[in-house]
This record gives sequence, structure tokens and C-alpha cells, in this order.
Amino acid sequence: MNISRLARLTFWLPIALSVHSAWAADPAVVDPPVPEVPSLQSLRGMVPPDPSGTEGGRKVDLMTDYVLNRQAAILLGKALFWDMEIGSDGSTACASCHYHAGVDHRITNQLNPGQAHTNANVASIFNKPFVASDIPGDVASYATLSGGKGGPNYTLKKTDFPTHVLSNPLERNSPIVYSTDDVVGSQGVFDANFVKPNQARFDKCTQQPDGIFQVGGINVRRSTGRNAPSVINAAFNVRNFWDGRANNVFNGFSPFGNRDPDAGIYVTSERSTVATKVRLALNDASAASQAVGPPGSPVEMSCGGRTFADIGRRMLDTLMLKQQRISSTDSVLAPVSGARRPTYRELIKNAFQPRLWNATQNVLVGGVPYTQMEANFPLFFGLAIQMYEATLVSDQAPIDAYLQGDHTAMNAQQVEGMNLFLGKGKCVNCHGGPELTNAASRLLMHPRERIERMVMADNLTTLYDNGFYNTGVRPTSEDLALGGADAWGNPWSFTRQYNSVLQGGRSVDPLDVDVCTFEAPLSAAIPCDATLKPNVGFRDSVDGAFKTPTLRNIALTGPYFHNGSRSTLKQVMEFYNRGGDRRGEDANNTSGFEHPAVNQHNTSNLDPDMTALNLTPDEIDALVKFMEVGLTDPRVAWERAPFDHPSLVIPQGHIGDENAVTQRPASPKVTTRQAMDASLNLKPYGAEGRPAAEGPLQPFYNDL
Repeated sequence: MNISRLARLTFWLPIALSVHSAWAADPAVVDPPVPEVPSLQSLRGMVPPDPSGTEGGRKVDLMTDYVLNRQAAILLGKALFWDMEIGSDGSTACASCHYHAGVDHRITNQLNPGQAHTNANVASIFNKPFVASDIPGDVASYATLSGGKGGPNYTLKKTDFPTHVLSNPLERNSPIVYSTDDVVGSQGVFDANFVKPNQARFDKCTQQPDGIFQVGGINVRRSTGRNAPSVINAAFNVRNFWDGRANNVFNGFSPFGNRDPDAGIYVTSERSTVATKVRLALNDASAASQAVGPPGSPVEMSCGGRTFADIGRRMLDTLMLKQQRISSTDSVLAPVSGARRPTYRELIKNAFQPRLWNATQNVLVGGVPYTQMEANFPLFFGLAIQMYEATLVSDQAPIDAYLQGDHTAMNAQQVEGMNLFLGKGKCVNCHGGPELTNAASRLLMHPRERIERMVMADNLTTLYDNGFYNTGVRPTSEDLALGGADAWGNPWSFTRQYNSVLQGGRSVDPLDVDVCTFEAPLSAAIPCDATLKPNVGFRDSVDGAFKTPTLRNIALTGPYFHNGSRSTLKQVMEFYNRGGDRRGEDANNTSGFEHPAVNQHNTSNLDPDMTALNLTPDEIDALVKFMEVGLTDPRVAWERAPFDHPSLVIPQGHIGDENAVTQRPASPKVTTRQAMDASLNLKPYGAEGRPAAEGPLQPFYNDL
């Protein structure tokens, strides 16, 4: 274990985040001393920072320049997040994939065939189970995976997990019983192309046959290629999505920050009510960047080709949550829970500055005229949901009380698990700090730490993005994640942008790299390579690296990993305890790429901490109990404020099974063969949460 790395990555003062601006402005305030050993901290009292940045070159901040009333903006954000009308089909909300402790717990029609695979020939093929006749009896039940074929409209079962099965779960080189690149994702919408907004609940779209997501030629809802991360505490993350593509900088238009050349917002001035387009760059706003992604996705929420201005055109005069019930005690929505609900136009006017919506003439978006309010709908949507998600701070778990001095908050087994978390289990290496993820906003205090250098398992040095690691859950070729690039050819990775700068190129993301703080020097002869000339490129470890998720409320947020391949924390710990799923010796990485920059070396971008942990069964139990109990906020489990919500009808697969489905009746809306939805109905809960008779939310495994 590298103590210097852990100490630097896991320690900061709890007060730091709340005084972010003051710290930056006061030269008398210096960085806190770095302790010699890593530690955990309570999250209590911390709040995500309000976004600030530039608009058209001038400095701006959220509350001065955009938001008229904070509570009105939070109310708008909660309504937009939970409203089923946002989806093109009138039945898909942001919350449809984040309704259970911030994640998706549906079990039918959730599989994706691994469409992120770099081999196009296999990216659209659902895997079939096979029988292995020589498997010991205690794992024989895995061989046929419940006898199901998987694929569209398949209902997951306990015996489908883990999706990579070894004859001996303790030995990563034991015979493979079953393995698949299929992903447990989240179902969204049917395959269709956008025509125009309707005054009805749904958009006018042209349906089309789907060659992948269909059963017997009848279309089913498409499913995403990655599992849905939790939105709870997500506002603390420097970047969002598994590959980090939801930028720290919000441009008011798309998830991509400064990368998007077409991004901009429309503003009026005191001198003119004619709106002009200006560039926006709000920092600390990755939750806003994330929020504007799914509504336009032709897999998640939208007919293909629908713009955010089109969403605004349909939604502005729609009554908020008009299909859904709201508890009279809802912690945010109670004031609008009565008979007459406001429209989104009214809510926007209550929440945002007039200069963002009071133009007297239309503006052009992609050559099409829209009102200023329609054109700025992604700005309102992103900022309002960012402000709502900033209230979803889970900071009242037993670990928080324990770290603040209440040693009765956790029992002896959970304390043992915490100590293993900090030590032998090496969990804190990636899940550090109050947020329990190195990808969180405490790195905003030290921008240089967004990039780090370390010695890999093959004893070669490499650069990587802090908070993003390749742990070998699946072969890198199946999903490049952080190693991918945007539509304009820019890498998602900060590391690759830094390498580009060293070679005379540029970085589209703001980076401040202090090479003298890197954990591993370039060589003994060059302890600090700050004076290196351009045209120097460094090996990187970003292919197949995924954002480290928070472990808060982890008992409730299965299935686990980016591909949803484990249904229990014990399965997760078995994976880590055996050193992952790569084959061969410790220095090997059969899940990675051979790096072309290093001649004749079987190089690896596998995190060097992926070695056998040698935890005993009792130690695994202690770690699991610490995570299950010590990290669960009871307010999340019982859906109490601020985690209460309106009612929601969620599509959960279709009537039928993976072999046959019931077709929807023909109608003007449905012009191709579509399967009839099966539904999951969520009740509305107010600030007091779930009644005792219903019990708290349960782990994913219990739903199977």
C-alpha cells in the first residue's frame, strides 16, 4: 500500500468545500497538513458548491446572474426530474432510471448486448448460456443461468449473477463456467425518429423496426449499455457518467462543456429585449451537464433527432407532473400539490432571471425559430436539476455519526469492516474522502490532482485520471469508457489532453497540472519533471477506466459495477479478494490493451491495487456489514426528506417473456409492431417517508 498516495487522496478538512470561494480568495489560507495515514471523514455539513464561471467573457455566478429564487429553482428541478412527460413517449422520466436510492432496480428487459464493444461484429449479439458438464455440484446451478436465454424482455434471476462465473470464486485462474459481455443497463424508449412535438402527452415520431431490441419481430424498449449510477451525492462529482463525459463545465446546452462548438445560451439586456447568443462556462456543474444528456438520447428518453428546444416547445405550457400524484407533505412540492398546478412556463419565470426568457423575438436554433424560453430550456433544465440534486446529500449514515465521536453508531463487526476498508481491503485507495469516491469535488480544491502518475502492476510508470480506474471487471475492448473521445475527436481523459499539451497541442478542459506532486517520479534522475520540454509523451492508463462510484448507500444501489454484473456485495468482494478476473500471473492483464508506445512489453493499464487481498470469510463478512449498515443513510432507505418523491409509473419490460410478447393494439401513435408495457407503480411519499408497515427499500438481490 502506498501511504503517500492514500494520504494525499483521502484527506481534506470538512470545512473546505463550504468555504471554497473564500479559500481561493484568501492568500493567508494554506493547504491543511497531510497526515501520515489515510482516514475517512464525515460528510455532515458539506454542500456542493454553487456553479460559477463566465458568460460571454464576463464573470458570473449562479445566484446573481441566473437564479431568481433558489427554492423555486429546486422545486422546478424536482418536478422536471420526476415528470414522465419529459420522455418522447410521455411515460419516461429521469427518475425512471433513478427511482430506488438514486438507481434503477428493474429486473425485466434490462439487458444490453454490450453495444460499447469495439468489435462491431459482436456488439449486437446477446450471449446464450452454455452447459459445462464438469462443474462441481456447488456451482452447477450457474451453468445454465436459470435455463433462460437472456436478451430482450428477459427477467433477471438470482442465478444469473455474477455474469462471470468461476468454478472456484476464490481463484481467478480457475476454470470459467460462464462469462458474457451482456450488460445490465436501463430500459428507455422504443426505436423511433422525431417528427415534431405534439400537444398530446407524447411527441409525434416515426416508429421503425428494431433489429436488436425485439422479440419475434415485435419491438421492445431499448436498454442502455451501462448500469445507471446513483444521483444521490452526484452533485459532488467533478465529472459525471461512467466515462466522465458530463463535463465539470456546464455550457447551458449539452453535456460537453467547452468541447461543443455550437453551445450557447440566449440573453437579453437592459438596453434590448432582442436575445443574443453567448457562450457559457459554469464550473462545478457536472450534475447540470449530466442532466441534459438523457432527455435527448434515442435510447434513454427520446425519439431520435429531438432537440431540447423541441422538448421546451412541448413542455412549457404543460402542467407540472400532470399525470402524477404529489404528497401534501412533500418536502419540496407540497406548495403545488393542490388541485391547480402551475405550468413549466410559470415555474421558470418564478425561478430564473427575466433576461433568460423575456425576449420579444424568436431566435434561431439549428436554423429553426424558437422562443427564447424554448431555446434556453436546456439551461433551465440543467441548472434546476443540479440545484435539486444538490439537496440530495446523504450524510446521516452510521459512519458519519461514528466519525463525529458516537462510537455506539456501529457495532464491533462494522468497525472491523471499516478498519479493513482502510487497510487490508484497500477500498479507500479509490473510495476516499467524505464522499467515498476519488472522483468527487474535493479534487476541485487541488486541480493538479486530476492527473496522477503511478507505478502499475507491470512495474512501469503511467499517467491516469484521478478517480477513474481500470479494475478489469471486463476486457477493455468491450468498453473504452474514459479512453473514448467526443464527437469532435477530443479525448474524454484529462491525461490524454495533458499529453497533447506536452506535444504542442491543446486541452479543451481547464487543467492545472503540477508534475512535482506526482506520486511516482519519471525516474530517479528526474525527481520532478517540471522542466521537461514539449514533444514528450507519457504512457497513460485510461482505456477501460471508469469513474469510481460512491459507496454511500451501496447496499441499496445494486446491481454493481458499470455492467451491473454483480447482484450482492459479497459477489463484489469475491471479485476483489481474488484480485479481479484477469488470467495468469499478477503482472498480466488479459483484460487490457497492449500499449503501442512501449516496445515488446505486455503492458497493463490495470490498477496496481488489483492483487489478491487474502481476506478471510469472516473479514469479507465484516467488510460487507460495514458497507451494508455503516454506509446506509436511513433517510434514503425510508425515502424521507429530501429523498421523498411524487408517484411514478415506470415501464418494466413487456407483457410476456423473452420468447414471446403481447403486441400493442394498432393506433395512430404506434405505426410498427410494439410490445405492450408492463408497469411498476411507485407511490408518492412525503417528507415523513415510507410507512413502517411497508418497510425500507431493499437491496437489488431481494427483488430478483
